[in-house]
Amino acid sequence: MRNIYINIFFLIAFSNSIFGQEHEEKHIDYSQQRKKVRVLVNQGEMEQALMLSIDIIEKAKKHNEDDAVALGYIQISGILCTIGKHLESLQYLDLADQIISEEKLVTAKIKIYENYGRNYSALKLNDKSIKFLNKGLRLYETKKTTSSELLATLYINKASAFLNTKHKIDSSLFYLHKSLKIKESSFKYAVISNYYLKTNRNIDSARYYLNKSKMFMQGKKVSAYHKSILLQAQGNFYKSIKEYQKAIDYYEECLNISIRMKKYIEVKLVYKLLSETYELLNQESRAHEYLLKYTTFNDSVNIIYKKNVDVVISGFLKSQEQNHKEKEKQFSYLLGGGILLFITITGFVIYYYRKKRLGLIKDKENVIKQKNLERDKLKQKLNVAFDEVISLAKENDASFLIRFQEVYPKVCAKLLEVNPKLVNTELSLCAMIWLNFSSKNIAQYTHVQPKTVQTKKYRLRKKLDLPEGTNLYVWIKNL
Repeated sequence: MRNIYINIFFLIAFSNSIFGQEHEEKHIDYSQQRKKVRVLVNQGEMEQALMLSIDIIEKAKKHNEDDAVALGYIQISGILCTIGKHLESLQYLDLADQIISEEKLVTAKIKIYENYGRNYSALKLNDKSIKFLNKGLRLYETKKTTSSELLATLYINKASAFLNTKHKIDSSLFYLHKSLKIKESSFKYAVISNYYLKTNRNIDSARYYLNKSKMFMQGKKVSAYHKSILLQAQGNFYKSIKEYQKAIDYYEECLNISIRMKKYIEVKLVYKLLSETYELLNQESRAHEYLLKYTTFNDSVNIIYKKNVDVVISGFLKSQEQNHKEKEKQFSYLLGGGILLFITITGFVIYYYRKKRLGLIKDKENVIKQKNLERDKLKQKLNVAFDEVISLAKENDASFLIRFQEVYPKVCAKLLEVNPKLVNTELSLCAMIWLNFSSKNIAQYTHVQPKTVQTKKYRLRKKLDLPEGTNLYVWIKNL
């Protein structure tokens, strides 16, 4: 027993000798630092927000502030989710989830569940999203020590997940109203208005909530992002009542804000909406212009984040791995004492870490299996999307080309590389050829004579500059 007390005293003395010199640096206001990160995110400065979050984590690790480390991981996860890097976001949530317990930091744990829900909803894994959001709601109801605003956020995310789930659209409206009861905002009224427009429901209800959103915004300080959502909802409303020029004006104002804030997901969506609206105005050149921007935008966004965000994240993960190895080395020296008790403890720790490492390997294998299952689900969804595209083509639906581009983005992109002057009607013809429709089928579905289709094909071959004898179907399919 006497030896045990000696060893405890040795550990305390060793710890004080190492960390005593850093005592003066421990007074760091992490909450204030995290507020600065949120300001940067609202300004669209994602790379700077990530760098500051990483700095917070490293300082917190230096002082063994596990809670601050976990909250930093959650903040990084939220940023990555916002810019569409969902797999990386889930990795940081896993790191935070290992540190935070429901008993210790209730709010942080609920935020973890909320962010899991956001990511899985964005990945169209809506059932899994709802499962995590329900866990957050149950924890909130059990503890009831967190802010009602967080509860409202859980409801909004659950509404979003239900909106993407067939046969449960009414549930989406139910949770939107639950969120609105907790706290009114122009943003929420705009989202509800968009709900009615998206589901082709009562146009009077859409107008009512749109007016509520505009009234609520008057005299209040509203973020630029929330203003852009209201502008987008106004554009959607005027598009639905066929006042297309007004819709375009609101879309363009929304686009300017989204570009300024670097909200790339919204930028891409508004390009699509503008293309559809100009198509309805029969302004082929402008519709083609925005379709081209929509088509090429994904690549440009990927380049931006590959050069910036990916470099930041990969570099940080490498440094974390290196720090972990150095800490293990220091810890092994500490446990490498001379007395038998320390040797016994060292052996136990080594055994523990080996067992843990084997567990991590097993966990990684399970993650790989899960990813394979999810990949198979995505393949099934792609088959469903193919059937949807075929159906739109047969119905001569105006949204056929847009949906084809969403499912098979590379086809139109490569065609436009060959000839950027291809118009939407020609791209639609190419899409039908890629889907292997015969001239007779194309004539039937587009309500023209087969001879007209042959003429269109002849003109298309000339615009694509295809050599005589080249099979048009084979050439397009091999793009």
